[in-house]
Amino acid sequence: MADEQYGQEAEAPKAAPAAPPREEYETIKLETVNYGTNNFIEVAKKKAPNGNLFISISKGWYPKGTTEKRYRAGIGFPLEQELIDKIMGSLNSVLTQ
Repeated sequence: MADEQYGQEAEAPKAAPAAPPREEYETIKLETVNYGTNNFIEVAKKKAPNGNLFISISKGWYPKGTTEKRYRAGIGFPLEQELIDKIMGSLNSVLTQ
């Protein structure tokens, strides 16, 4: 099958658009729970640029020989007492059975 662009320079693939800048969140309070040889869970109260407060729970690891945190996954949810009570109740329920 003949190339339709034979004798012409092929068009270079277009670069993907640049990712938007990451939003910066103010950390109000942070607690880190270390476990295993180099793993951690981080629980934090943060403030979004729009002023909303939320809870962040992240899982990560420390590269060998450092104290630098690398993150694997995380979840965030609004700082609403009813939601926090439900999550804490569910956690306690799971742990007692």
